[in-house]
Amino acid sequence: MAMLNAVGVAGILLGYGERILQFTALNLLISGLLAMAFDWNQRSWLWWLAILGGWGAECLGVQTGLLFGHYAYGHGLGPKFAGVPLILGSLWFVMLLGFGHWAGIWVARFGWTPRTRKMMTAIVAATWMMVLDVFIEPVAIQAGWWNWNGIDVPWTNYASWWGLAFLFHLVPKTSTESRGAGILVLIFAAFFILLNTFQWTA
Repeated sequence: MAMLNAVGVAGILLGYGERILQFTALNLLISGLLAMAFDWNQRSWLWWLAILGGWGAECLGVQTGLLFGHYAYGHGLGPKFAGVPLILGSLWFVMLLGFGHWAGIWVARFGWTPRTRKMMTAIVAATWMMVLDVFIEPVAIQAGWWNWNGIDVPWTNYASWWGLAFLFHLVPKTSTESRGAGILVLIFAAFFILLNTFQWTA
C-alpha cells in the first residue's frame, strides 16, 4: 500500500494527476479492506461504528450545513447516496481507528489512571485527526473531491472533525490497537503532506 501511494504521489507531481486521482475511491476501498484484514479478529463492531457513524455525519453535514459547514461533493470519489460518496465511510474508518491506535500507544507511556488515559487518548487522537484534515482540505478542493460555498474552509469543519473523533474515542473498548489502520493512516499523512509541499495540477 505504501508503494501504491508513493507511485500515486510521484505520478501526480509529474503531471498525471487527472488520471491518477480517478482511482481515489478504489484506493480508499482497498485501504479499508486491508485494515480490516490485518485486524480481522479485533472489534468488528467498532469498524461499523466508525464507517456508519462517519458516513452518517457527512450526510447530516451535506444535507443541512450543520457540523462541518456548507459544502458539496464532486464526482471524484465514486457513487454517492444522499449527496455523500459511499467510500467516505472507509476514510473515516481508517482515520478514526488509525489515529486511535497511535494515540493509545503514546498515552500508554505515561502513568495515568485508566480514566485519564482514556480521556487523553481521545484528545490526542482527535487533535491528530484534525491536523491531518488541515492537509487534506487543499488537496481535496484542488482535486475536485468537494467544494465549499465560500473561499475559505470554515472553522466549524475542523471543530466538528475534532469533536466527532473525540466522542468516538470515548466509546468503551477493551483496546485501541488497530495496527492495520495505524499503518495506513501514516501512509495517508505522508501522501497529503507531500501534495501540500509540492506544486501539482489535477
